[in-house]
Amino acid sequence: MSPTTRSPRRSRRGGLLISAPRSTPTGGRRPERGLTVLEVIVGIAIMAVVGGAVSLLVGSALQAKMISSVRSSDTETARSTLEWMTERIRNAGLNLQPSGQTQLRCKDMVVAQDLNLLPTTTSLYISGDMLNTVTIPPYPDVTLGYYLGSDPVTNATVVMEYNQLCTGGSTSVAANSKPLSSPKLTILSLSFQYFDTTGATVTNLTSATAIRTIRIISVSLTVQGSEGRSGVQTQTLKRYVLLRNPEPNANNWLDQNENF
Repeated sequence: MSPTTRSPRRSRRGGLLISAPRSTPTGGRRPERGLTVLEVIVGIAIMAVVGGAVSLLVGSALQAKMISSVRSSDTETARSTLEWMTERIRNAGLNLQPSGQTQLRCKDMVVAQDLNLLPTTTSLYISGDMLNTVTIPPYPDVTLGYYLGSDPVTNATVVMEYNQLCTGGSTSVAANSKPLSSPKLTILSLSFQYFDTTGATVTNLTSATAIRTIRIISVSLTVQGSEGRSGVQTQTLKRYVLLRNPEPNANNWLDQNENF
């Protein structure tokens, strides 16, 4: 037996044999093996790759979420503008009595006698007792109009709303118009189409007789959403508006609810 090799000693304690640990040639325990420098470097590299991949995925998801949120906001802003216009167009002619009006613009539900405000494919002017124009009775008749113009502050293209009382003197669109839509919303076009009670398109927009046959108006608003990885997003929102009131030149009708 080699002098440097010892046999395991056994002792009896409580009836059990306990073996003592083997010793190394030097008489001590075997040293525990640690990580090498190469293993540490490989581990760090793997963690860096995994961390970069997670960061890229989270960043892409966050970017997509932000773009989607902005586009959704743009769409809701466009819808709000369109709904505002259509609700007022729907009430054209309310409580309008042509015989009691001195202004040509106020003698028809869709302006047909004021040559400055005749309907076109890009602009529309209507008259009547409109919503949210005056809050204290008596509620006077007004002329409202919608067209594209330049925002006075940012110079961006916006939907303009013309609003002039029927007692407000001569027609002045520029002096009585304000931006309706937000200048942050990129608007590409605003267009109108006109139909009579049969659904036929009214194309003669210079004759008062023809204009008075208009009963349905189509309003189209085309906007451009925020640009993302998928490119510029263009959307057209469209509404068909049925004029709810009788033609004032053919009726002497008043809404009796206004008396209460």
